[in-house]
Amino acid sequence: MKQFVTCEIPEGLLRMGQERRFLKGSNIFKAGESITHCYYIRSGVVKIYIDHENGRRSILDFAGRQDWLGELSVFCNEDFTKENRVVDEISCLEFDISKIRQMCKKDGSISFYFASYISSKLMARSFRLSEYLNYSLEKRFASFILSHHKGGVYGISHTDVSEYMNVSYRHILFVMKKFCDEGIMKKEKGYIIADFGKLREIAERSE
Repeated sequence: MKQFVTCEIPEGLLRMGQERRFLKGSNIFKAGESITHCYYIRSGVVKIYIDHENGRRSILDFAGRQDWLGELSVFCNEDFTKENRVVDEISCLEFDISKIRQMCKKDGSISFYFASYISSKLMARSFRLSEYLNYSLEKRFASFILSHHKGGVYGISHTDVSEYMNVSYRHILFVMKKFCDEGIMKKEKGYIIADFGKLREIAERSE
């Protein structure tokens, strides 16, 4: 996944945050509730998804370190709260949205920071959609593993990845087996990246 640079988070904003933790399997936001706080993730992963009326699920994103949740509500009232589930225990800073709104009105650097972050997120998601149309599953999956491993250990479920990439579970399983057969990945408790070089080579292919 291509990385887009955003400006550094202002120190004054960081000092406003309150330490919070969310355990694996919990929700940070609950569907239907109004959003009064937003969160800056320091470690961990949470998946953001939508359950459709036809019973299918679309995973919109996996948010992790240095990502925000709920930041759009600083500037507008979201029509609905997207479903979310903590995949790997979250350590984060919690912010009162009303206080951030006040700061944005008084301090242009904080407004610019959020504009930069939201623009970066939008470009990254747009780029991901174009990748899905133009590149192989091997390249996309290799890039995803490199973006979401933790100290060389990768543990996101194949079901979640298949929903995120809009492919079948069987296709994800097939590619992971190929990576294991080629010595790139090793299956233990979850999966271990055994050859970072080869995995990066696949992720950087132009096909």
